[in-house]
Amino acid sequence: CDSFIMHPNLAYHMHPMCMSVIQALEACHEQSGMARFTGACNDARKAVDDCLFKEYVKRRKANAAEAKKRKEAAQANLADLDK
Repeated sequence: CDSFIMHPNLAYHMHPMCMSVIQALEACHEQSGMARFTGACNDARKAVDDCLFKEYVKRRKANAAEAKKRKEAAQANLADLDK
């Protein structure tokens, strides 16, 4: 079940796009020690999960574009060697 999957480390410097929702989740957890266990913070947790997923997709697209550039450059270099 997706609700039991743990999220990654929520350090602010690692997830600048999601800082506000991470702070909201932490504030919810601080309001009551039992809030995290009773489902009171589920909406905040869902917002963090959604934001982290969007961040992951953005990073994945950027990495794929960079890999494509490197591959094209390597192929161009190999073509120059064959001349």
